[in-house]
Amino acid sequence: MIKELVRDLDVLSKRSIEWDVKSNQKLSIELVQNLDDTLESHDDLTYLCANEIGYKERAFDIKFADDTYIFMNPMFQKVDKLILSRETDRYNGKEYIVPRYNEVELVFQDCLGAIKAIKVTDGAAIVVCQAMDTIDGLFASDYGLEIIPEFDLASEEEREQVIEEYLSSLEKRYNKLDEELSTDEATKGPWKAARFLEAVSKGEVELEKEKPMSKRKQRALSKMIDSVKHQANKMKFWRRKK
Repeated sequence: MIKELVRDLDVLSKRSIEWDVKSNQKLSIELVQNLDDTLESHDDLTYLCANEIGYKERAFDIKFADDTYIFMNPMFQKVDKLILSRETDRYNGKEYIVPRYNEVELVFQDCLGAIKAIKVTDGAAIVVCQAMDTIDGLFASDYGLEIIPEFDLASEEEREQVIEEYLSSLEKRYNKLDEELSTDEATKGPWKAARFLEAVSKGEVELEKEKPMSKRKQRALSKMIDSVKHQANKMKFWRRKK
């Protein structure tokens, strides 16, 4: 079914939520059909997100060549080669320069809930980044450099200076945010984890391969599991008694 596009920025600014694809097959099939039908009805769109047709679940549909592909619960596994992309915001029609990744590895679920991965580069990678922004409730206007008419009339040196100042301001904003989130008791734990995962995705941190567990550790772990199970069963028994 072709759905009407959501244009309310307050609605679109909310982050889409993760969901259980396997346990919601009816919704999964509905999303596939509605995203495909609606995307194919718009020649000017290269991707369409579930929140743009009224759903809160994390999913988007992308046109690749002559076909469309659905990504459910997508997440970045690895990103590389940061570039500056000049693009038009689909909601306000203004042009922005936006930092994007030119190589992206994405992990996602298909409509049956199976976990899959894909690697895309160049234009396809930029589209994936745009779609990920959309289901995260972000717009190009939130952090992009708006291009005013004078920008194209300026010399190359002047344009480079503007971009340099823009990147510098982004870095300052990030550092300020980093300081705030790193010192707040409610956010410093999740923020530290997010920075670590980002570093892993960029290849800045290499995770150690897990070493085979010794028989002694296996026995100790087995005893620990049995102890936890025993405690859990005792708690269930006393709840029933009460």
